[in-house]
Amino acid sequence: MDAMIPEQVPEARFVLIYQQRNITRNISEHLLSLTYMDFLSGQADSLDVELEDAEGKWRDAWYPGHGDSLALSIGWEGKPLREVGRFEIDGIELRCPASSVTIRALGTGINSPLRTPEHKAYENTTLDAVAKQIAARQGLELIGSIEPIKLDRLTQQESDLEFLRNLAGEYDYAFKVTGKRMVFHAISELVKGVPVASMVLGDLANVTLRDQIREVPKAVEVKHKEPATKKLISYTINNKGETVAVPSSSSKATTSGDTKKKRKRSASAEEAKAKAKAELARANRERTTGAWTAMGRPNLVSGNIVTLAAAGKLGGNYLITSARHQMNRSGGYIVDLESCRVSAPSISMNQNSTKPDLSLSTYGIQQEGVA
Repeated sequence: MDAMIPEQVPEARFVLIYQQRNITRNISEHLLSLTYMDFLSGQADSLDVELEDAEGKWRDAWYPGHGDSLALSIGWEGKPLREVGRFEIDGIELRCPASSVTIRALGTGINSPLRTPEHKAYENTTLDAVAKQIAARQGLELIGSIEPIKLDRLTQQESDLEFLRNLAGEYDYAFKVTGKRMVFHAISELVKGVPVASMVLGDLANVTLRDQIREVPKAVEVKHKEPATKKLISYTINNKGETVAVPSSSSKATTSGDTKKKRKRSASAEEAKAKAKAELARANRERTTGAWTAMGRPNLVSGNIVTLAAAGKLGGNYLITSARHQMNRSGGYIVDLESCRVSAPSISMNQNSTKPDLSLSTYGIQQEGVA
């Protein structure tokens, strides 16, 4: 009889580069945990390296410099590693007794003037031109797909980081700075991506799925003043229900009965419509959200799509909005995901379509003049 060979447990692997020097071996000897946080938009990616420090090396001779760089690659032993980002050290935290040191680093570094307040005006420009201008000013490589939305006038009174974060939010773009790259990418393009993984509900831990309709409006209303006639023009963009929802048994509605009204007026019709469509797309995505813990995979990062299977009417394709990758000294590797659903063919309102259409052309637009 053949001897039984025990199944080999895979071991997580990482490589950490400090100021162009590989310090993986030094780190591994003292590692308690390594945590990489990756966000789709609105927050800086971060890296926490928690180290045992009974000998006092990390709080003295090996104490790292603030602003020094770290580059991290992660994966599993025997497989190619994925470089997930470059970070700049922002803080050191010491805990005693059972002495440990945590090195904290940010993807949006502290060595550039991204957080310095600016006072600038942008006239007769476009969304992509503004992003390119600020990227050039900061010496960053611009990554992403940006529509040339016409903007009559913009006034900046905050830092480049805050200004672009707010601008991205208004037009439904993912924005962050990581290392020497500025990501400014249309979320409407990200949701069309091919899933990088399929996950079965029963194989996951700490699962929370939430399906709600209260915050999903039946329409969004925006206004702008027409320069020639001086009239206030109102635009109503209807939510046609192409996105995922189980309809009401009686009314068959897939939205709430509310109309969301934007108080801030836009300078042009194109700008007003773009903001309204962005608002509606964001609300539809947030209809169904999910969070769960899975076995670690380097490609489970924000902006990628995963398929959730065997979840009934809560299944479908989900866009990752944040990912928390954590490794520990025993070689374990897990990832905590937060996500929003972008398609679920089995319950689409359009029975002839296998994927809800989120393109801007699907929205009905009504227009009326207000004196």
